[in-house]
Order: sequence, then C-alpha cells, then structure tokens
Amino acid sequence: MSMKCTVYYNDSSEQLIANKMTFFEEVYFDYKILEEQDHKRLSLFIHPKQSIQVDKVIVEIPYHFQPSDKILCNGFQSWSETKTYSPSEKIPQLRKLAEPFFQYYTDSHLFREKRPDLYSWTYGYVQQSSKTLLIGSVSESTAYTLIEYDTKANIIRITKLCDHITLAHSFPVFDLILSEGKEQKVFDDYFKAIGPSPKKMESTFGWTSWYRHYNKISESKILNDLESFSKHSNEAPFSDTERIFQIDDGYQTAIGDWLSITSEFPNGLSSIAHKIRSEGMTPGIWIAPFVCSKTSKIFAHQKDWLLKDDKKNPIKAGYNPLWGGWYYALDIYNPKVKDYLTEVFYTFFNKWGFQLVKADFLFAACIAPPKGKTKAQVMFDAMTFIAQLVGQNKLLACGIPLGSVFNQTATCRIGPDTHLAWTNPMMRFLRKRERVSTLSALRTIIHRRHLNKRVFINDPDVFIMRADGHKLSRDQQYTLLLVQVLFGSQIFNSDDWNSYDNPTLQEIKGLLAFREPTILQVHEPISDYYQIHFQKDYTYIAHINLNKHKVNIPNLEAGFDLDPFESIVLRKK
Repeated sequence: MSMKCTVYYNDSSEQLIANKMTFFEEVYFDYKILEEQDHKRLSLFIHPKQSIQVDKVIVEIPYHFQPSDKILCNGFQSWSETKTYSPSEKIPQLRKLAEPFFQYYTDSHLFREKRPDLYSWTYGYVQQSSKTLLIGSVSESTAYTLIEYDTKANIIRITKLCDHITLAHSFPVFDLILSEGKEQKVFDDYFKAIGPSPKKMESTFGWTSWYRHYNKISESKILNDLESFSKHSNEAPFSDTERIFQIDDGYQTAIGDWLSITSEFPNGLSSIAHKIRSEGMTPGIWIAPFVCSKTSKIFAHQKDWLLKDDKKNPIKAGYNPLWGGWYYALDIYNPKVKDYLTEVFYTFFNKWGFQLVKADFLFAACIAPPKGKTKAQVMFDAMTFIAQLVGQNKLLACGIPLGSVFNQTATCRIGPDTHLAWTNPMMRFLRKRERVSTLSALRTIIHRRHLNKRVFINDPDVFIMRADGHKLSRDQQYTLLLVQVLFGSQIFNSDDWNSYDNPTLQEIKGLLAFREPTILQVHEPISDYYQIHFQKDYTYIAHINLNKHKVNIPNLEAGFDLDPFESIVLRKK
C-alpha cells in the first residue's frame, strides 16, 4: 500500500519520503511509517529552522472502492449525525440560508474548498464484506483530522488542518493508525494506540430537567420531580448503579451569568443540591461555559471577554430562540474569562454542593483561534482548563468535537438531541446534521458504539416513556430506550415518574435488564434495519427497525415482519 504525503506551507508544497528525513532551507520533516504487528502507524514532525506558515498536510492512500462497501462518516462534534454510507451517496450539506445561524455548530466553516461527498472526522472506516479498514487519529491535540473517501479516484485522503499556523518550533502534525481486519480487531488496535483512559468508567442512571421543562424550570418543579424520581428509582434495577439528578438550563438569569439565579429559585441552588444528595443521588448542573447571550451582563459590560472577528466585532457563535436569539463566544485565553469560570466552577462544587457539571456548547471555544494556534489546539486547551476546574468531580461533555475529548472526560454525549417526535422536518430540510432528531440520534448512537468505555462513557441523551407531551409512538419509545441501553452506559430520563403506570415501569425495568451487554456483532442488512447480536447471561439478537415501512425478519417464520419503528429482542436457541 503506497502512501503519498504532501505538506503545504509558505504557499508551496513538498512531497515527503517515508522513513527518511527531508531537509529544506527553512525546515526539515520527519515522516515515518512503522509496521506494528499487523497495522501501520504514521507520524510526522515538522522542525522549522525559521518561521514558516503551514496550511495543511495530506496523506493519500490508494483504495479500490466497491459498490457494496459501507463507509463510516463520523460527524465533527457530539451532535453531528454519524452513520455509514454507500460509495454512491453524499453527505447532505447545510443549506446556504442556514449557515449564518448554524455554521459553527457544523463543520461547514472548516471547508475553504469544495466539500467532499463522503468524509469523516478523527476516525472512520470502510467495510468490504467482513473486512474493515480503519483510519484513526491517535491525537487531535494539534490539528483536526479530515478523512475523505474519494470513491471516484479510488483514494482515501487524510488531511490535517493546520489553519495556516505560524511555526517557529517543532510541531507534531499527526499520529495516525491504519488497521485492517475484523471490526472488533481494528478498533482494539485503535484504542490501544490511544491508550487507556485515566477516568473512572462507571455506569450511571439519572434524570434531567430539560425534556420535561426545557428552560422553564423553578424550585417547586425541580423538587417535585426529585421526589417523584427518587421514590420510583430507589430500587433495583435503577439503584444498581450511581443515580444522577441534573438541573439543566433555566436556573440562571441569562446565558453566561451563571451565578445570577432567577427568582424562580428563592432559596438558591445549594439547598436543592443538598436535598439531591440526601436522596442518595449525585447532584448535577448544566452550563455552557464558553458562550453568553446578548441579554447577559457579560455581553453588556465585558465585551473585552468576547471573541472578535477581523473587524473587532463580537463573533456570533450561533442562534438559539430559547436564549433570545444570537449568542457569542468567549475568549478562553483572556485571564478575566479564566478567573470568572474558575469562580463559577468553585461555586458550583464548593459552595452549592454539586458534584457533576454538564458542560455544553463547548465547540464555541475554538471557532476563531488566535495567531499561532490551530482550532484543535484551542479546543484541547479549553478542555484541559475545564478538566482542571472539575478536578475530582464529574464532567459530562457535550457539543464538542469528539477527538478533542478522548480520555479528557469520564462521560460524553455521542449523538444529537432526542426529539419529542421521530424527525424534525424543518431542520432536515435545512440539512443540519446536528439537528434535534430521534432518528438521527439513534443512528449515531449505534455507529459510535465503539467509543463506549474506551475513551469515555457514552451518553446517548434521554429516553421518554411518558404518555403525553410528545409525538413518539409506543414502538418508537421502546426502540429509543433499547438502543440507549445496548450502546450507552449513562442512561437519562426526563419524565414525571409519578405519571407512569405499572406496565410502563415494568417495561423500563425489563429493558434495563439488558444493560452493559457484550456486543458480538452489529449488522445492517438494509438501510436503517439493524441486527444486534449480544450477550447478557444468554445470547440474544435485537432486531431494530428505524424505517417508516415494515421489514421482514429473515430466518424466522414466513410473514414475521417488524412494523415501522418497531424493535424486538429474541433469545437465540
């Protein structure tokens, strides 16, 4: 397998020879390809002799694509839809009219040239029959890794985005692994190269206020839900793992003003955290640490804290109608921002008594890197800072490029938000891959299953089993919980547990009995129909139909069909 490596710097390019130092007047390159057992390890160091500007580095690998191939396209961040495609398909591009509102949610702002038809971030694979070729970045701390599947040219193109960084010192551009074989084997190779996580990988079960109240929360609502959840979850199988009770968005007077509490919490938040702990649960609180809304005191009085564009205008990180419209990114290198966030996290943990923070919208930290930094470096610095603030407490990361948080947090969201309906037609029309969508969430949970308890605990968001206040059918609710149980180790709910009838409680208990299975094989014989072979005391096959039409289950009695969105678990004889 011949591989071509080209470095683009100082408005020129040079092709490198593997395992041979390449010298030029202003720089030399150390490009290596090492054979490690049955996989390859690629690395590149750049050693400038004087200041140079590096745009990108591209490695090209010849690969003969077949029409039946399944190509994993891993999305850029937590919410980005992730699934496999055939070589003839294309990833939908965000519509131009939506870019001003969502470009930083997505990867659209990262492409200066034409976007590839099929591509993946950080890691990806091509499957031909039972053989899998995995390409993975071992570290995303210096530059983001784009993996392009050029099916017309029969090339896999790996690009490290160096963002025109100015270098006057040695720089480790990439550390890549190429492994071929059975699916389990290639992922074992990948995670062994990354190394074990220093975080505790403990399963949890919990409740969050978001999908029940969104940001319209109050002290009375939270305490009522705490009483309801505690009463019903204080027994097996719910109490068999650590239980979390998390207060989400809505406690603060504005996004960014995290220590300014609304009048809906007349007794503050410390008394609620104490009450949660007294019920034997871990108290959690939500924050979006790197953004502020236009209505915040930060935006009004601390504009020097905000990231600015070339014209010194504050950068709009995104648009959220629940936050009053536009919100803005903070400069994580501003000492005052660091001092403020240090005070916020100290208050959360040491004054109010919370033990878990869900840090959300983290992507905003890296949208405008300072001179001398890549976006990946900024994101890594931001996560290192957050990890320091969290200390021995718990962190749930969300809305972040996944490679930036490998081994940096115990728990991470790995899919889009669950929706109160199966799909979101407006966001689907806009082709937003980070849209709120139950269907997109389920696809992504399944295809990011390999990460669970390897680089962090997979948080697949929440299941909803209540009878009203949504548009999910009973089959859709069952499928949602089943997929989360099979592939996630942090399971959250957002219902009033007093509203559950006994059959609903028994159904939840029955599905939770499958928690922490050993996944043997995942097969997708047709699009959005999955066969999950797993062990949990016995060997089972879960048949999961995400389609809006019936699917016939093969190898069973003639005429046995799964209805639209229906799932069933069968024990193998």
